[in-house]
Amino acid sequence: MKLTTLTVLPACLATVACQSERLLDTGDALAARSIELQVTATGHVGEIEYHIDPMAVPAAVRTAMDELHPGGAYTAAEKEINDGVLYFELSRTVGGMEVEAMFRPDGRLHSEEVEVAGTAVPEAVRTTAMDARSGAMVTKWEEIRDGDHRVVEYHVKMTSGGMNWKVIVAPNGALLAIYREIPAEIEVPVGN
Repeated sequence: MKLTTLTVLPACLATVACQSERLLDTGDALAARSIELQVTATGHVGEIEYHIDPMAVPAAVRTAMDELHPGGAYTAAEKEINDGVLYFELSRTVGGMEVEAMFRPDGRLHSEEVEVAGTAVPEAVRTTAMDARSGAMVTKWEEIRDGDHRVVEYHVKMTSGGMNWKVIVAPNGALLAIYREIPAEIEVPVGN
């Protein structure tokens, strides 16, 4: 299977065909601390994450997070649009590891990203990730769990040559995708 390396870059902004598509919600963008975009291989935006104050997340989501992963302060929050569906994500540190849980606005769990030690990751996953970005240094291993807490994939954060990468690997070791994480500047108008 041939995989294309994808970049986190607002590619749609540069193409004439996408000029009429609405890329960002201006109000959400202005309220955000930062914004992340994930683009598809065709250059369309598949995911937008608005980094927000944890207290801006619906109370049902905060309650669900507290029941799922109790204790400690929230370390981050996001309002996320993924394939047109609205989610809220909360993060906190549990047992020294970062835990991010994504919920629907009513508090129903969608998925979790749980930081784990490299030794807890299956050998097939470690081998695939290291082969995908030969010579790169792993900065974080994450289990991605569905709403039923089953591990569905691994995200391996890596760095090499001053660049950041996310390698996505199935539990059986199959390479699913490689993303290059690129800092970007987004300018949002605040009025006339």
